[in-house]
Amino acid sequence: MTFPTLTRAGVIGFVSGVILGCVPITPASAGEAGDAAPLGQLALSARLAAWGRADKNPLALIVAAEIRQRLNARTVERAPEQSGDSDGSTPAASETTVDGLIGEAVALAGKDETIRALADDVRASAAKGLVLGAGMSRATVRAAGADWYRKLKFEGSRYAETYIELSGAGNVHVSVYDEAGNLVCRDPNPSAVAYCGWTPSRTALFDVKVENRSTTAVPYRMFTN
Repeated sequence: MTFPTLTRAGVIGFVSGVILGCVPITPASAGEAGDAAPLGQLALSARLAAWGRADKNPLALIVAAEIRQRLNARTVERAPEQSGDSDGSTPAASETTVDGLIGEAVALAGKDETIRALADDVRASAAKGLVLGAGMSRATVRAAGADWYRKLKFEGSRYAETYIELSGAGNVHVSVYDEAGNLVCRDPNPSAVAYCGWTPSRTALFDVKVENRSTTAVPYRMFTN
């Protein structure tokens, strides 16, 4: 299978336009900052990658990798309060990465030189400015359980984000509550990615709940800005 010869910018613009019309990518409660915000971009990349795999579209996977490689996060240690069934096992994790997406795209495209050239271009640009200063932690939510992250600090008047990306098969919700226990944000649709964005009126502490809608434990990564 061959693809039309396009510049990198042309491919990204074309495929992004198609995806935006086909894939449900608008984050819940995101307001105007949603997809344009850094973690909203990670959510977009994950959904785009899922669409590309289902449609066997290597261009979509390249665009997903391109979006993701511009973002970076520091690893932080967070220990959630956990509930749910636990059998003591730790399921294997399979994380979505730039290199993984590029490898999938190249394998799917076969000998197509356009895809290979685009893949090389994305790899070569990986060292150029990383724009995300978010914190990322790993955990495993128990079967039909919930993980609570208590008293996470978010700055006032700055668009706040929390994003969950599963590293295994399953579905999760993410919800955010203020210090008084009021719900301020919730992703309404359980899926392999969950996103909340809101703007705190002042610097304050918030609780984040990751709720597993699956009957098995699921590893995940949690990102916050």
